[in-house]
Amino acid sequence: MQSEPETVCNVAISFDRCKITSVTCSCGNKDIFYCAHVVALSLYRIRKPDQVKLHLPISETLFQMNRDQLQKFVQYLITVHHTEVLPTAQKLADEILSQNSEINQVHGAPDPTAGASIDDENCWHLDEEQVQEQVKLFLSQGGYHGSGKQLNLLFAKVREMLKMRDSNGARMLTLITEQFMADPRLLLWRQQGTSMTDKYRQLWDELGALWMCIVLNPHCKLEQKASWLKQLKKWNSVDVCPWEDGNHGNELPNLTNTLPQDANANQ
Repeated sequence: MQSEPETVCNVAISFDRCKITSVTCSCGNKDIFYCAHVVALSLYRIRKPDQVKLHLPISETLFQMNRDQLQKFVQYLITVHHTEVLPTAQKLADEILSQNSEINQVHGAPDPTAGASIDDENCWHLDEEQVQEQVKLFLSQGGYHGSGKQLNLLFAKVREMLKMRDSNGARMLTLITEQFMADPRLLLWRQQGTSMTDKYRQLWDELGALWMCIVLNPHCKLEQKASWLKQLKKWNSVDVCPWEDGNHGNELPNLTNTLPQDANANQ
């Protein structure tokens, strides 16, 4: 904004196989989605790729240096950032000079600029802590002050992820469900023997509909479905887990006995 003083933000974005896997920004803004500065840097990288200089992994660059160059490199690095890195640099130096240290038991050293292994899991960056905090906040407001609308927007985001076959859809829905299961009102309603409010029931129905979309997704691997089944059974075993009809402790009809005799034989 023109009325606000100009500020400079330090932004870092990590990529892996065409996905943004992590982001950091000095602006300090906390939200489920990327801040404006991360978006701006991403757009700049897309629109002006020639302006972003590419380098070899730092391990390759260090390999090309002789001893004097390596010493100069380390000392200049410590000099420029001495207040931040000097304690760490001194600690690492002590460990490297100690033959029995744990660091000397490992061959080689990590290189964050070399990228992940081809076998490593890679997925879009998702701030899980912020998802949990936001859902917890919305639930604490009891569906008032637009919190119900905000929760529905999160559900819509999950649907969008599923449509795009983004693996974060299931991750995000898992985080949302965990916060729903931890809602203290569930225990209160169970103790009082009362049903949840209609507005809250609608949110739970949407939650169930989204899980149905996930477990019926034909593009998912069997091991993924097995892990989701395990998680769903775990939630279902919790005492405060709501019944599908909204009541607590009422017997649901046994649908298995109403199926045709040969239904179970149909793979």
